[in-house]
Amino acid sequence: MTIGEKIKYLRRKNDVTQEKLAEYLNITYQSISKWENNNALPDISLVVPIANFFGVTLDELFDRDGDLQTAEIEDYMSKDYDLAHISSAEAVSERIAMWRQAVEKYPKDFRCLMHLARALHTSLHWWQHAAFQKSYNDNAREVIRICERILGDCTDNGIRQSAVQTLVYTYSFSYLEVANEEKAVEYANMANSIYTCRESLLQNAYFTEEGKKKGLQHKHYYALTLMDKLCGNLIYRQYATTEEYIFALETALKLWKTLIYDDNFLFENVRVGYICSQLAQNYAVLGDRDNTLLYLEMGYKYVKAFEELPTTDGVYYTSVFVCEAEGAKHPFDTCMDSFTADLKKSCFDFVREDPSFVQLQAKVTE
Repeated sequence: MTIGEKIKYLRRKNDVTQEKLAEYLNITYQSISKWENNNALPDISLVVPIANFFGVTLDELFDRDGDLQTAEIEDYMSKDYDLAHISSAEAVSERIAMWRQAVEKYPKDFRCLMHLARALHTSLHWWQHAAFQKSYNDNAREVIRICERILGDCTDNGIRQSAVQTLVYTYSFSYLEVANEEKAVEYANMANSIYTCRESLLQNAYFTEEGKKKGLQHKHYYALTLMDKLCGNLIYRQYATTEEYIFALETALKLWKTLIYDDNFLFENVRVGYICSQLAQNYAVLGDRDNTLLYLEMGYKYVKAFEELPTTDGVYYTSVFVCEAEGAKHPFDTCMDSFTADLKKSCFDFVREDPSFVQLQAKVTE
């Protein structure tokens, strides 16, 4: 954080206008505006008066512990990344406790506050679990308080956009006491459109010979992101009949197989594996043996391919449409566990003794 950004943060935190601070320092408010926009630095003679005005030390004003603080917060983030890929209420509780500790140590750091809000938001998905049954509404209210504080004080656009996203999701949980469609829509309208988002603009930002490769990389990443969103819109919704849902799932599978026509799905094996599992379950509801077994086998193929991905960097898609995008495995350790759990569902009872099903189950558990 620059000294200008720190002055802006302290001024807003203390509800002080530029004019009021300028009056105290006997300068123009335009000078303060230049500091806060990083266009100029305060005169050395003003540093102590500024610190005294806000009641902070010179170390705090100059953020001299910034490097150490950043290193420690990055360590918190690394631990959070690992915990976020463990599907358990215990892991969520551990994340919340960890970020509470971080916020207590660094109460003014918006990175810590945003990660605490995210961890609390994750607990809302576990609202039926004993660990959160009594606290999920309080957690939702705390998420809102944190995110609204961030929008009021933080100038980092990335953190602000994350706060907007979290507020939309929190206000749109229908089972929460804070559920509020009007608020959800209000905050959703604060987000960038698809045409002006970072991923879209970075495709065009690079124009030099050296930069064109980076531009193409962003184009390919964006293609993967858009496909993920498009297919998500197709399959994560309610349909009137099982046949309609099957049609939506098969359409999503065809779309993925069009973009990644060579079946080298890398991380997207998670997506297509899920689609195949859902297709198997819905064909099972219809009593369609052949398609049930077909999609179960296909789903296992993709889940297994994901499990066997290397964890090193430098693994790229090979489809010409996305070949500049890197796709190394994420530490998402519940993919095969979820598939194994699906096999135990009662909808598959009618094929449970079928030799193909028995053989598949043996491969899963070996």
